[in-house]
Amino acid sequence: MNMDLWLWLTVAAAGAAGQFLDTLAGMGFGALSSTAMVAAGISPVVVVGTVNLAKVGSGLASGLSHWRFGNVQWSWVVPLGVPAVAGGVLAALVLTYLPTQIIRGLVPIALLVMGLLILRRFLSKSAALPLVAGGSQDAVSINPQAPWRVFTRSFWARPSVVWLGSIGFVGGVLNGFSGAFGPFTTSAVVLRQRRHPRFAIGTVNFVEFFVAGAISMVIFSRVAWGSFHWELPVALIAGSVITAPLGAYLSRHLPVRPAGVAVGLALITLNSWSIMRSIL
Repeated sequence: MNMDLWLWLTVAAAGAAGQFLDTLAGMGFGALSSTAMVAAGISPVVVVGTVNLAKVGSGLASGLSHWRFGNVQWSWVVPLGVPAVAGGVLAALVLTYLPTQIIRGLVPIALLVMGLLILRRFLSKSAALPLVAGGSQDAVSINPQAPWRVFTRSFWARPSVVWLGSIGFVGGVLNGFSGAFGPFTTSAVVLRQRRHPRFAIGTVNFVEFFVAGAISMVIFSRVAWGSFHWELPVALIAGSVITAPLGAYLSRHLPVRPAGVAVGLALITLNSWSIMRSIL
């Protein structure tokens, strides 16, 4: 009983820490929660299903928090969300048939590279960035652009429908295999747009609610209910709902460069940890 209680408290703490980081930087909930449960010896398929089921509750809290603080870019929701759901459902179906060890080994390396790219962007003095979170939503460029650049900037300065769809699909696939949606999706959207990273973070958190729900339905329609630990998603949700509003508030008020650097450092830290665990 004591062991069960400590396991429940550990998972709840992982949910609280993961959701705070996820709401603040757009990543961390799935990675931290999955790591804790895999270490406890739970089946990887059940872990992914559990994390995504918990994300339905935590994602609702996080999405509403970001909506409340104005962090959701509504024009990105459908182009990003529909392909993400499709990719997540496809990956969840494959997960129930094939081993995912190779995919789990390659994903942290790709995300580590993206973290380095994000750091390079937000540490660069010449990057076109908004000055503060509470300022204009548009980028403030240090060097003025020629008039003709205004007409071609829209494709490169913010994600197009094609880019959002591609990012969403790949993010959904990664979520279906590993339970981690934010690290790739948030970092990819941040790299493709010039607004404050809180818009990428808030929109991805909002979309993740729908992706997690679809993946959960697929997995739990194909696994034995007796092997599912219902207390684990309850613990994750209990921890996550406490920290989601605080993370969303800080995401809204942080200056742009520290927020962007926080995203990059979160990627590098989490995925370096994953790579080291797979090697040692």
